[in-house]
Amino acid sequence: MKITKMGSDFVRLTEVNMADRAFLTIPRIHIIELKFLNPTIEKVEFVLKSYSSTNRFVISDNVKFYNSILKNTNKKYYVANTEGDALISFFKKNNKVLLDTTKLSPLERAFVFSVCLKDVLDNTEVMIVTEKNYRESLEIFNGWTGNLIVV
Repeated sequence: MKITKMGSDFVRLTEVNMADRAFLTIPRIHIIELKFLNPTIEKVEFVLKSYSSTNRFVISDNVKFYNSILKNTNKKYYVANTEGDALISFFKKNNKVLLDTTKLSPLERAFVFSVCLKDVLDNTEVMIVTEKNYRESLEIFNGWTGNLIVV
């Protein structure tokens, strides 16, 4: 498992902060989440050019729009769940996912951490968990080869 740090290894870019000097001067951002309120080709192209060393992106909405741009690059992207997404249908309709367990319902979160965490990790490359869930499942996470973002 590789711990990915919020704010340096993993950042969320919006219209407000996409040109922020604090992010532009980070030598290499591992994963960028695109959270534009109104995504445009120009905004995405600005991010791809300005953060050219980043090869992994996260999206949670406008999947067709982002796919149409990112499929023509060598960049990989993950679809992240949002609040209200049903866990089973989310995994069923997306190939590459970032599972944000903080956005699951309490029942789904309990199911993931008490019943099927190993199975979830077998099908997930990137996951967001709380520090509490991280500590409680440390032994299982230590055997995983993915990226873990602890919030």
